Amino acid sequence: MKRTAIAVLLLLLTSSMALANPIIGEWFYVDFDPPNYSHWIMPQPYTMATGYLVLNLEVAWPYEMSAVSFAVDIVPWPASEPIFQAYQPLSITQGDWREGITVSFGECVEFLQPVPVASFSFLYMGGTHDVLIVDHPEYPRWLLDCSEPPEISIYCVLSHGSVGKMNPQWGDCGVDAVENASWSSIKALYH
Repeated sequence: MKRTAIAVLLLLLTSSMALANPIIGEWFYVDFDPPNYSHWIMPQPYTMATGYLVLNLEVAWPYEMSAVSFAVDIVPWPASEPIFQAYQPLSITQGDWREGITVSFGECVEFLQPVPVASFSFLYMGGTHDVLIVDHPEYPRWLLDCSEPPEISIYCVLSHGSVGKMNPQWGDCGVDAVENASWSSIKALYH
């Protein structure tokens, strides 16, 4: 009876902690100044706008991953074709950035802090753009760990990005946009 009471108490405590803190899991987001959570940028016209697709496993388990699948859309699509590239050494890409891509890291990567997975850049001509992380059509939000065979985890999108405006679209990780503003994103207004 005592063991049952302890088990029920532990179950209630862990479920109440999960409800109180919905920000648990694997975060994937756009960052223009990693690891500072700068989800938007205000570049001067006719300069390059560069951002990163960042994976953060600080609040997840396991911390080691071997691949991630996603797609990227920029709305409206820039006049100059964006340059996308995998950011980790030895990375191999399979697919198309707009249609769905899998980035395999070539070796197991430890994510003990936010780690850029890919970067993108384009000539900013003015106006506003939304940089959206969208689901891979065949492998939606897949993260592969380093086990053999790899196990699949699912990430949530913390934040999309915005170029030329300060209000990016927030993702589905359960984070309040006000709580997640960083000092560097505020300083970026004055650059």
